[in-house]
Amino acid sequence: MARTQQQRREETIARLLDASIETIIEIGYARASAAVICKRAGLSVGALFRHYPTIGDFMAATAYEALRRQLELFSKQVVQIPTGEPALPAVLTVLRDITGNDTNAVLYELMIAARTDEKLRATLQDVFTEYSAKIFEAASAAPTAEQFPDGTRAVVTGLLTNTFDGAAMLRPVLSDPEFEARKIELLAKLLGGY
Repeated sequence: MARTQQQRREETIARLLDASIETIIEIGYARASAAVICKRAGLSVGALFRHYPTIGDFMAATAYEALRRQLELFSKQVVQIPTGEPALPAVLTVLRDITGNDTNAVLYELMIAARTDEKLRATLQDVFTEYSAKIFEAASAAPTAEQFPDGTRAVVTGLLTNTFDGAAMLRPVLSDPEFEARKIELLAKLLGGY
């Protein structure tokens, strides 16, 4: 059966986003040109600009897809935490591992580039503003959420995410798995006493 135009469009967009994420993971944002990304996707540069008016719009879509994948992975891993296991350290470990994975590195690359690229910054602000609510929603569904009042939950989520994001940025240069495990223990004790 022949694919519909909508199916072809969705497939093209998925290939472009996959290629963008893979390219940024492999060579970084600074070297991830439209030509390099499209070559990896097996598509023409024209195909990219048929779906995205600017490279900034495409990078916003890349960030949105990376965030979507991260949130899906977080939710999937949190529900797989065994019932008998202490929930707080397990959730913290999931968050630490997700912030340190390659897909999250794409977000770091984009955020660092946005520091000096005004257009990219404005585009990413829209994406991150929209996605923040989804992140807090996922955190509220975690098995540890009920121990924090609604007004505090978002602050704790932001604080933990920022903490693990910073550690993930440093990890490729200064890796210390034992120290990482001790962080989880201490955070679990601090938050457990809240």
